[in-house]
Amino acid sequence: MNKLIKFSPNSTAIVSCLLATSLLVACTSTIDKRAKQEVVLPPTESDKLSLLTDDELAFLRDSKKLAWFDLTQEKVFNQIATRDAKGVKQYVSDMQKTMALATFQQGQDNVNNVKNGILEPLSPLSNSASIPLNTKAEGFNRSTTLLPAMLDEYKRTPGPINLQRYVHEQDGIPTFANAPVAIRIEDLIAGKVEVAFVGVPLALGSGWRDSQNAPTVLRGMYGLSGYDIAGGVDPTKLLNIADFGNIATAYLSTELNIDHIREQVGEMVKAKTIPFIVGGDHSIMYPTVAAMVDNYGNGNINVVQLDAHYNGALEQDHYYSDAQSVSRLLEDKVLVGSNLLQVGLRGPSQDKESLEWLNEQAIQYHTMVEIEKSGFEVVLDASIKKLSTQKTFISFDMSVLDPAYAPGAGRPIPGGLTIHQSVRMVRRMCAETQVVGFEMLDVAPYLDLSYKTALNANYIMHACLTGIAMRKAGITESDYTDPLALNNSQK
Repeated sequence: MNKLIKFSPNSTAIVSCLLATSLLVACTSTIDKRAKQEVVLPPTESDKLSLLTDDELAFLRDSKKLAWFDLTQEKVFNQIATRDAKGVKQYVSDMQKTMALATFQQGQDNVNNVKNGILEPLSPLSNSASIPLNTKAEGFNRSTTLLPAMLDEYKRTPGPINLQRYVHEQDGIPTFANAPVAIRIEDLIAGKVEVAFVGVPLALGSGWRDSQNAPTVLRGMYGLSGYDIAGGVDPTKLLNIADFGNIATAYLSTELNIDHIREQVGEMVKAKTIPFIVGGDHSIMYPTVAAMVDNYGNGNINVVQLDAHYNGALEQDHYYSDAQSVSRLLEDKVLVGSNLLQVGLRGPSQDKESLEWLNEQAIQYHTMVEIEKSGFEVVLDASIKKLSTQKTFISFDMSVLDPAYAPGAGRPIPGGLTIHQSVRMVRRMCAETQVVGFEMLDVAPYLDLSYKTALNANYIMHACLTGIAMRKAGITESDYTDPLALNNSQK
C-alpha cells in the first residue's frame, strides 16, 4: 500500500483539500464521463480505513457502486469523517450486503420451475406459459431491498417523524390522516403506533391501470381525520397513527409482488400495529390475508370482504389476479371458507355456478338482492354476529358502493351500497369486533372526473378508525350513537 498522511479526527481540512483536488482533476479530465471513475480516498493506512479489506477498499473507490446508493465522493468523505474505523467498516459492509441482496437470490425468490432455461416464477405447473425474467440483472430485487439504517445520511433515534413546519399546518407534505411518517419497523415499535397506513400501488391484477395512484391521491384528500359525530370521538386524537409510506411493487408482474407485500404487512403486525392498507387492486387481498394468518394462525381470524365481486375465479392465465384472490386463498389453504364473509355481491362477475361454489366452500355471503329483500339492518346484524366470534380483517373494495358514490372504482357495478350504508357498516364492524387489519382496494381516482371516489374512500377508512377508537374508549354498546348526534329538542 502507498504510504500517505494519517487521517486525523480533525478531518475537515483534509477532506476539503482532497475534494478540491478531485474536483480539479475532474475539471481537467477528458475521460468519457460514462466510464468507471475511481474515487480518491483518504489515506489507506489511516485509522479510519485501517480495518478495510482490499475488496472493501475497491468497493469504496468504485464510483458506479457508490452511485447505486446516490453517493458522491463528497458524501463518502463526510460519512468517513463522522465514523471511527469500526463504523467505516460496518458502513462499507452494509452497502456491499445491500447490493448483494438486490440481485436474484436462488432459493429465496419463489421459483418453482425452469423450463428450457427460462425462469417461471410462482408457476405451479411445469408446462405453464413462462414469464421470462432476467435473473442476471444487477437490480433484480432492487426495488424491494430495504435500506439499512447504517446508510442513513442523518442519524436519528427510532420513532415516527413529524413533517409539519407549523403548529397548525393545513397545506404541508400530505400524509394519511396528517399523521407523522414512519420509515422502518423500528419506528412503529419505538413510537408504539397503534394504526399505520401503508400504500400498495399495484394495478396489474384486474386489467385496470389506475389504482396504483390511489395512495398518492388519498393522502392529499381530506376526510380521513377529525371528529366523528355518530361515534362521538376523534380517532386521530385517541389513536396513535402513522403513515408507513408505500410498499414497493413491481409494475410489470403481479406474481413478483406477493411475497414482499406479505412480508412487509406481516412485519407491521409483529410490531403490534393495525395495518391500514391502501391499494391497489384486489389481487393484494391474497398477501395481506396471508400475512394475517401467518401471525394469528389459520382458523383464528375472520375475513369480511365488502365487494361486488366474489373473486373466486379459477384457472385464469396468471396464477394471481384480482378475480382469483379468494379462490387462491382457499386453494392454497391459507384461509378456510367458514372464516370468510362476503357482502354486496351482484352483477355478472358471478353466476349460478359461482354461488354454488361459495356454498360448497362454506362461505357466508350476502348479495345485494338479499339486502333489498331482507333489509340492510338484518344483513348488518348477521354480519356483526358472524365477525364477533374472533379477530377481524376487513377487505373493502370500492366496487361494493353504487357507482353513483364511486365512479372511480376498479370494476364498478350498478346497484350497490350507498355511502351511508357503507360507513355505518364499517364503523359498527370496527367498533363491535376486534379489527386487526383493514384494506381499501380498487380506488381508481383518475377514472373519476370529480373527487367523490377519493373523498368517500377516506370517509370509509375514517369510519373504521372511529370504530377502533370507540372500542379503545370503552364504547362497546351495540349500534351505539352518541347522544349529541341526535335531536334533543323534543325532550
